[in-house]
Amino acid sequence: MAEEVQFSVDIEKIRDGAAILRLVGEVDVATAPNLVSSFRDLAEQKLTEVVVDASGVSFMDSSGLHALIQGKGIIHDAGSRILLVTSRPVRLLLEVAFPEPLFAGRFDSLEEAMDALDAGS
Repeated sequence: MAEEVQFSVDIEKIRDGAAILRLVGEVDVATAPNLVSSFRDLAEQKLTEVVVDASGVSFMDSSGLHALIQGKGIIHDAGSRILLVTSRPVRLLLEVAFPEPLFAGRFDSLEEAMDALDAGS
């Protein structure tokens, strides 16, 4: 019996115009469409700032990476700034795939991202 892949995504409004997209579990071919859908939901909310908290992601394959890149485009096209908090697996995948940082606002902890958000940088 195959083990069911666990993935959850949650949107938390943190203040007017800003939200955190929390990702937990494995982002792969089965779960990546849920991630893209969540980015579209955020874009429809006309937010100015989005923090993607991927610190709880234990695994990400190329489908997940593609969903993250697609989501970045969706958020930027909506006029929002995006900050990314990475887990070790996500950070390593990004570093291998994109030696030059793909996300200018990339952080190792949610606290660092929130500080940057508050500072407006």
